[in-house]
Order: sequence, then C-alpha cells, then structure tokens
Amino acid sequence: MGNRQQIQAVPGVLRITLEKGRAEFGPTVRKIRWGEVPILVCPAPEYAGLGAAAGYAFATFVGWPVATHPAELFQTYALPLLRSRSVMIMISGAEEWPAGQELARAVQKRDCTLVVLTNHPGSPLAKSADHVFVARADGDPESPAVAVSIHAALNFLAFEAARVLKHPEPQWDLLEKEFAQLGEKLDWMFMQFGEAVRSVAAEVARLSLLRIVGGGFHRFPAWRAARRMRLATDIWVEDIDASELGSEFARSTRRDDALLFLSGSHSKLKKLLQRCAAEGRRHGKRVLFLTDSNDREMIERSDLGILIPPMLEAPACTLSMFMLEWLAMELGRVRK
Repeated sequence: MGNRQQIQAVPGVLRITLEKGRAEFGPTVRKIRWGEVPILVCPAPEYAGLGAAAGYAFATFVGWPVATHPAELFQTYALPLLRSRSVMIMISGAEEWPAGQELARAVQKRDCTLVVLTNHPGSPLAKSADHVFVARADGDPESPAVAVSIHAALNFLAFEAARVLKHPEPQWDLLEKEFAQLGEKLDWMFMQFGEAVRSVAAEVARLSLLRIVGGGFHRFPAWRAARRMRLATDIWVEDIDASELGSEFARSTRRDDALLFLSGSHSKLKKLLQRCAAEGRRHGKRVLFLTDSNDREMIERSDLGILIPPMLEAPACTLSMFMLEWLAMELGRVRK
C-alpha cells in the first residue's frame, strides 16, 4: 500500500474501531474486577509512549493513577506492583510479543486481572487475557491506521471506564459525540488539507533539527511523530514534553532550529505552550503549530502551521496524530 493509501485508510479503520467500541467497551469495563490502584500499564516496545498516554487518560477521566513500565522492568524491578486484585493493561499491535506473554503469565499467577488492548484478538497474548479490547485495524504495528486506532481506543477505553464507574459529568455527552465524529472529521481533513501538509513539509524539509512539543493527550502523538520522522528522513527530530520546555531551553537551542507545538483551544497546557512559543520566537527560532482555529494566541505567536477543527482535548489529539502521520509521510517523500 502506498503512502497516500495508508493515510487514506485511517478514517475508515478508526470509524469501525470506535463504532464497535461504543457497543463493546462499556459492557467489558463492567466485567473487570477493578481493585488495587495504581492501574498497571505495559505497552509493547513499538508503543512505549502509550504508557504515559494511559496515565493522562485514566487520571483525567477516572481519577486513577497509573504505573507504567516495559515488560522486562515489570518482571524485575516492578514485580512487587503485581498485587492481588491489581489490573494490568497490556497494549500491543503485534501478533507475537514473547516478553509480554511471559509477563502475562506472571500477572495471572499473582491473581491480577489481565486486560489486553490489541488489534490481534487471536494472538497468544489476547487469548491468555481475562478481558480484551479490540482496535479494528489490520497490518503492521507501525502503520498509521493501527497506531492511530490503538491510541484512540485507549482514550475511549478510559472514557468508558469513567462513564461506568463515576457519576455523569456535564461534558460527557459532547465528548461521546466528538469521539463518534472522528472518522468523519478525518475524511474531511484528508480531502481539504493536502496543500497545508505539503507546505509545512516543505518548510520542515529545510531544517536540520526539529523539536515537537506536546503534553497531556498530545504527548503520544509527539513521541510517535518524532520517531516516524527520524525513520523517514535524515532530519534529527526530538519530542519534548511541554512541561519540560522552559525559557532556558529556548535560549539554548540554535537559531536555525524549529519548534512544532501541538496544542488546541481546549488543551489544559495551552497557556504554557503559548508562553514557550513566544519565548522561542523571541530567541530567533522558527515556530510552527498544529492547533485549532480558536487557539488565537498560539497562531499569532507562530510562523506557520496547520489548523484542525476545534474539539475537546481527547478527540482532538487523534486529529493531531492523523495530521502528523500524514506530515511524516509527506516529509519522507520530499527528502528522498
């Protein structure tokens, strides 16, 4: 499948994942024996950044802390966290994950509940689980459709857990509606945003170093985009947590570096991101953005960027991730 076809496939795959999720995730959440906290999360290596994403999602929606480690560290240093009645969520996009399967056996020996989020419900790991949440995406774990769907499914799982376990909150109806609209929004963006993606890709292609700044729900899209762009080009791309980026960082980078800020009008970190963008610009950095049209201060403090439709933060990060996947592929084509 060519690059354009890979991006074009994302909206349909995501739509099916969330349609099935609305029917299946809530009933499955009710069956889980939620006991000890923190919730334990173990992502496969290709999705290492999803551990932090799970932390933001479960803290925001359910109010629960999350402890996340690679499988090898859970088997060694973090084994005491596997207490009776703990819940372990393992996330994988591959059919085989030997280290994960070994950890799964240890989890169940300790009377913990094993929950798996995957796009391979027939995999050995999924078959060993007490409960399985499925992202309806076929293909390699690195493919845009699989990565975007698993990330969105994780956020939706945390939201469904909140709806089952907590009293209703005012924004939940809107949040449910916006999750349901994601496939349609991505279809529209694919039809409308080609020129904007090519323009930003041409700008980034001239750089030697790019730092992608994201925090909260945008943390995983930043991590994934930096990884994808490093593989696709000879540009050095780093991901930076927004909470770690201050004025000292902006002063220390070279003038020909660029900063790409992932934000939105509903981001809880937008004020911090806006201040950092202004500081970077004052020190001669090229400042790029990926945000929505209501985030006026970020737009005014930046040189170039892409505007996405306004949405609440959890669904909005899926729009951002889709655009970053597209940008990485276009950047690889430009730099060939």
